[in-house]
Amino acid sequence: MQLEGKRIVMTGGASGIGAATVLAFAKQGAAVISTDVQDEAGKAVVAEAAKLGVGPIKYMHCDVSNQDEVNQVFDTAVAELGGLDVMANLAGVEKNVAAEDVNEAEIDFIMNVHVKGTMYTNAAAFRYMKDTGGSIINYTSLAGISGFPGIPIYGAAKGAVLGWTRNVAKDWGQYKIRTNAVAPFVMTPMAQLTFDQMSEEAFAGVKAWFQMMVPLGGWLGDVEDSANVNIFLASDASKFITGQTISVDGGFVMVR
Repeated sequence: MQLEGKRIVMTGGASGIGAATVLAFAKQGAAVISTDVQDEAGKAVVAEAAKLGVGPIKYMHCDVSNQDEVNQVFDTAVAELGGLDVMANLAGVEKNVAAEDVNEAEIDFIMNVHVKGTMYTNAAAFRYMKDTGGSIINYTSLAGISGFPGIPIYGAAKGAVLGWTRNVAKDWGQYKIRTNAVAPFVMTPMAQLTFDQMSEEAFAGVKAWFQMMVPLGGWLGDVEDSANVNIFLASDASKFITGQTISVDGGFVMVR
């Protein structure tokens, strides 16, 4: 029970790493309010998590790209929890768009969720943590650290998340708020969809490349691998860590 008594609001809890994190937080004794825009899936995850945990586990709809909605949801969630110790921002979207084909609609779609969503949720969390301290967990990507083919807008958005995280870690440390980023390389529904759309030949090439590039196992990790890092960052064990990027990728990108 590493998180017993911790009050957590998180985004992106309906699937992938987010869903695994809701379950992981619940198992560790936290009180959790999970948010997403996929309401049916989000409620199903919370129902499963409620059977595992000791703290209350609830779901709320939240579009992280809408600042008014974010603020309203955080006001309601924190009032229900009686305070806020941890905010984990895992909401994300991804779309393959070649750099030469970018357009305003695609840029806005990806940037609004990742960049605005990170800023809005972090700012909302700050209001409730500034007097008590806490932990903010943001999600970046190897695409934002070292680049990845075919997803330049996504990579740019995740690079912006890194810059934001480091800057607010400097600004908010005086309030005992630690702000860190996680860069996962694990099998999520988005990753699976990408692989499913590949030809057999293309997929074989990707697998061969991963075998060379990932020292631990030669393939993507599990969503639980990233969720376990979220437990650490949410717990008091990480109380002297801020402004850092933890790469959960089997050694694919060794962050310096």
